[in-house]
Amino acid sequence: MRRSTRLTQADTAKRLGWPQSRVSLLETARVRLDLTDAALLLDLYNVSGAARADRLDLAGRAAEGSQSDALAWITSHAFRKTTATILDDAGQSARQIADQLGHARPSLTQDVYMGRRAKNPDSAAALEAALNRDRETKTMG
Repeated sequence: MRRSTRLTQADTAKRLGWPQSRVSLLETARVRLDLTDAALLLDLYNVSGAARADRLDLAGRAAEGSQSDALAWITSHAFRKTTATILDDAGQSARQIADQLGHARPSLTQDVYMGRRAKNPDSAAALEAALNRDRETKTMG
């Protein structure tokens, strides 16, 4: 639609008061388009009538959550952290874990990827028990 109005991404961004990167991210579907932004774009691109209604409907359906949203937290960092935790629990040294993750400095591995041990095991056990009770209540209720 933007190209049919002969606007560049920079023109679109300037007219809407957005950063140009936002227009690029929207056009490549790397960020979700909400209905308000969709309406602004349709106004700018002079889209009206049935075409406007169809595109707003499509934008509304696309903005709805999906099952994959529940897994959005899973990133390569999460896998690396899991790997570091497993190796740490297995007794590997920070140097060995750093080598596995490809880090030159074990201090980076320790600061970013290795979990800290509980300073007060009794407090940690109490918190874990409370969280497990909450989980059980939600599953049963």
